[in-house]
Amino acid sequence: MIRVAIATLGCKTNAYESAVIAAQFPLGEYSAVPFSDEADVYIINTCTVTGRTDFKSRNLIRKALARKAQNPAVKIVVTGCFAQRNPDEIRDLGPIDLIVDNQNKPDIAHFLNATDNCFQDIMLCRDFAYRSVTRMVEHSRAFQKIQDGCDFRCAYCAVPYGRGNSRSASFADVLGQARLFVANGYREIVLGGVNLGFYRDGTHGLAEVVEALQELDRLDLVRLSSLEPMLFTPELIERISRCDKLCPHFHIPLQSGCDSVLERMGRHYQTSEFKELIASILQTWPDAAIGLDVIAGFPSETEAEFQITLDLLSELDIAYLHAFTFSRRWGTPADTLPGQIPNLVKNRRVKQLTALSDAKKRAYTQMLLESKTPLRGVCEKVANGLATCLSDHFIRAYAAGDYTPGSLLKGIPSKLWEDGLLLEPTPGQI
Repeated sequence: MIRVAIATLGCKTNAYESAVIAAQFPLGEYSAVPFSDEADVYIINTCTVTGRTDFKSRNLIRKALARKAQNPAVKIVVTGCFAQRNPDEIRDLGPIDLIVDNQNKPDIAHFLNATDNCFQDIMLCRDFAYRSVTRMVEHSRAFQKIQDGCDFRCAYCAVPYGRGNSRSASFADVLGQARLFVANGYREIVLGGVNLGFYRDGTHGLAEVVEALQELDRLDLVRLSSLEPMLFTPELIERISRCDKLCPHFHIPLQSGCDSVLERMGRHYQTSEFKELIASILQTWPDAAIGLDVIAGFPSETEAEFQITLDLLSELDIAYLHAFTFSRRWGTPADTLPGQIPNLVKNRRVKQLTALSDAKKRAYTQMLLESKTPLRGVCEKVANGLATCLSDHFIRAYAAGDYTPGSLLKGIPSKLWEDGLLLEPTPGQI
């Protein structure tokens, strides 16, 4: 039996793709083992969104190389966005057996005995590489990739150069994969992509996908991953608001709350439009969990501009923030901009954003408790008599009862509990 270990970095899209990779290895010939264990094949699915993820990617590759030093028969395969952008750097790390581009990633199992790297220019790819999968790796929720690539060219972002231009799965394949997940017991599907709002197959867009999943029996929850504000249109809001399986949880990359910084970033909206979007979401889903991405220390960002961002974020009725320090990515316009901000300043600003996020999350959690907002979620595990889930409102929820992983938790918040809320279960929770 050939032992295969897969390590995954980065986004939900990578998590789905790692599940696809694993599914291509025939049962009975291959067995999956943790990356920390001894294996015959190590596959590293890398990420390059920040310098930190580059570091993590290199670190995992070096760990696999250490195994190969002990056993030269070990095979090492590297794929993902870091591999797509930096194949020469990866080769310099040591005797890597195979580097596979993002488009051919789903077929890694078929390339294991290749004598040359399977690599192509991702910017030339026009087709969506679809392969079906029945199980996620160590997840109680199903992550489903329906779109790949991005046609935006934000000044700071290297992802389009690792993923290529936007392309989408066919509507028939999207429904087929969703039905496979449901048939295998998944009760929540998280729709994902590199730029999810770009999903398009003929006349079918993201709204049609959500509406179709709404009609699937035995599927309880549909969640959207990150949606760009420019693509979160009034029509989309109106259409998906009719779907009661949709989680009222929306993650939106704001990146900066200052118009002058947004312009330098190449973000094609202003904060006034963003505030209107948030107001529209909350008018439609008054208890929605809205999360934002924010970058601290974009080149030439002054203290006054950063304060404008802080003021806007303090004003907005959101549930949390994901704060990042600006990370220089070679090949992007922002990499060579003047006015690069010292790390000390960037780190201080991120700490301020993180403190604000913590306060926002506490306030949002308290609001859900006081308003007795019903919560739902798929059980991840049961420990010490309590089941836990990531609720449809993106707050961790706990409940006592006869639950098993994969069952549905439903209840009313009764008290603050650990990092979330304790639920009083409602009938029909399982």
